[in-house]
Amino acid sequence: MMKAVRNAPSEAIDRLLNPKSIAVVGSLREARFGGYVTASNLLRFGYAGRIYPVNPQYDAVLNLKVYPSVKDIPEPVDLVVTMAGATAVPKIIADSVQNRARAAIIVSDGFSERNDDGKRLQEEIRRIASGGGLRLLGPNTIGVANPSIGLITTPYRVTYEKMITGGIALCAQTGLIGPQNMPLEETHYGLSKMCDFGNKCDIDEIDLLDYLAEDPDTKVIAMHLEMIRDGQTFLKTARDVVPRKPVIVLKPGRTRESQRAMASHTGSLAGEDLVYEGAFKQAGVIRVDNFRDLIDIPKVLATQPLPRGNRVAIVTISGGAGVMAIDVASAHGLTLARLSSATLDKLAAVSPVLASNPVDLGPGLPAYQVPGGIASRFPAMIEAILEDENVDCLGMACPWGVRGKIAELFGPMVQRKKKTMAVWVAGPSLAIAEEMNRDFEAIGLPTYSDGDAAIRALAVAVRYARIKAGFS
Repeated sequence: MMKAVRNAPSEAIDRLLNPKSIAVVGSLREARFGGYVTASNLLRFGYAGRIYPVNPQYDAVLNLKVYPSVKDIPEPVDLVVTMAGATAVPKIIADSVQNRARAAIIVSDGFSERNDDGKRLQEEIRRIASGGGLRLLGPNTIGVANPSIGLITTPYRVTYEKMITGGIALCAQTGLIGPQNMPLEETHYGLSKMCDFGNKCDIDEIDLLDYLAEDPDTKVIAMHLEMIRDGQTFLKTARDVVPRKPVIVLKPGRTRESQRAMASHTGSLAGEDLVYEGAFKQAGVIRVDNFRDLIDIPKVLATQPLPRGNRVAIVTISGGAGVMAIDVASAHGLTLARLSSATLDKLAAVSPVLASNPVDLGPGLPAYQVPGGIASRFPAMIEAILEDENVDCLGMACPWGVRGKIAELFGPMVQRKKKTMAVWVAGPSLAIAEEMNRDFEAIGLPTYSDGDAAIRALAVAVRYARIKAGFS
């Protein structure tokens, strides 16, 4: 792990993520990629700061005055976003320094990830920026997003109109986390901040950890890291952050083949995986194995109270699913809660077949087993389980009968935040399942693709609760 020199005041990172003015440098013709798209995205998502398009070939675009260069903008800008060709970037960065800009995002590729000439060019822009007190994100990045102010710097058109503000900060060395690649509106995914590090010639994971630790909007930090430049500082910073906020990391590069691919992607040198594994454990960082978990697991940490222990109650719509859920729970350190006699009596009052853990809704779904169907009694059943002192967390499959009533039936329950919950919806219609998932997410209940994923998320919540307690 190469040690980097820290030269960043947190104020500059704040200008990156909360800029009051932005210069957008690049092509301003309508296209699927470029400066025009970035400026258009900013306007559509409601960014209220000042936008300065920069291109010497235009006078105006999108009802905005266009400037021939960054140094011609009549005020120091907080953030410069450039997608000009690599060889044009040193001049743009020099102009940004002359403007007294505080941060710049270099979308352009063709730097250290390409060849030795690219490495020298990247070092040149880093040297120019460092001499002028300008912080750089990238190169080879789509930049940042901050839903609370409508900030979105991706040069690709985003086809929806709204990002949901929430408690999850996503940081990565891949444009996969960009708004153009994630259905953030449809999934009601609650973001605080989003950042693609790119080649990390300057701003890196330690800068963001420092900043997000103090960010009041961020409740959980999730990072995809191909490499860590300064292992000792990362370890120290993470240990400072983890007692306050969970840090989830996806670190690829377990195989030689993936290590070679990373070197051609962002110029990263992977390092020994066992070293990373040990460092994460020392710092209390929770490592996940795949991109789906990096995105989904933080939802339970951002929206739910931490569990007091590892005793899980499981509600399924199939006996077989319950058996599989028990195996997953056991494999991930959870134990099956022993429901109290009072809780079992309440479940048996609905139907004798429900008085167990896992609670198998399958036999009770038909109306002839439970008058009116199980859905009419479902919220009261869940309340009974959550009130049980033997239960620390709940993995819940949801019957379709509550469709359209989720906010009404579960909203007050969620507000009371009694226990950690994770939900999944199963059935023959993907559209209905997604509709119900959105309704659950809208009231603050995290949803998962299946029972296994929900149980794994609960297990991570239990693990973090133990890690946090160990720091106190």
